[in-house]
Formats: sequence, structure tokens, C-alpha cells
Amino acid sequence: MIQRLQTIWLLLASAAAFSVLRFPFYYTPTPFSLEINGSAQYSTLISLAFSACLSFITIFLYGNRMLQLKVVIVNFLLSILIGYFIYKVVIANPGGGFTLASLALFIIPILQILAMVKIYKDEKLVKGADRLR
Repeated sequence: MIQRLQTIWLLLASAAAFSVLRFPFYYTPTPFSLEINGSAQYSTLISLAFSACLSFITIFLYGNRMLQLKVVIVNFLLSILIGYFIYKVVIANPGGGFTLASLALFIIPILQILAMVKIYKDEKLVKGADRLR
């Protein structure tokens, strides 16, 4: 359902993950002038692409909220793993700086937490309505 608030959070998380794949999040100044995006290593490429696709697919699991909640939790843990992969890339290339696109790396888990909260509230609301019947 498009009108649910968690759909917006999951769609934004998916867009943020795709933006990290496309735009550089870390750069090193001259003499080597290196810009690093999500496709710098295979581990970050695969995990970011999987996380973005999983966030998008989770939107369509609205019929089974508990499954949707479990998938979002797995995706949240995957985003923590992505953070570790990014940390390893940054440590391997010292002396650089983060770009504005690196904010998406921090926004992804926050948006997933917001989606988890809304999914849980929806489930609680439905269970409360079922109890009244």
C-alpha cells in the first residue's frame, strides 16, 4: 500500500542505497585523486545493491506485516555490515574526506528503523482492532 508511512521510509532507504552506488562518498586529494563510490569493492557493491533491492521489495510485503518486519530487520543488519565494509575502504585510503553523498550511508539505517517502528505500530493497531471484534 502506497499510503502507508513505512512505504515512504523504505522507498527513501532504497533510493539512498542506490545513490551510494552511483555517487562518490569518499575522496582523496591530489596526487592520487581517488573518488570512491559503492562499487569500489565487490563486497560493498553486492551488499548495497542487495540492500537497495530488498528495501524496495519489502514495500510489497504489506499483506504480511510480521514478514515485512523481519525482512526490514535483516536489511538493517545488512546496512550495519555495509557500514563495516565502507569503514574498511576508508581505512585503506587515508588522508581523504567524505562527500555530501556519504550522508546517505548514515540515513539508510535510520530510515529502516523508522520503517520498523511504523510496521510494528500497524501490527499493534490491527491486533487491537481484531481483539475488539
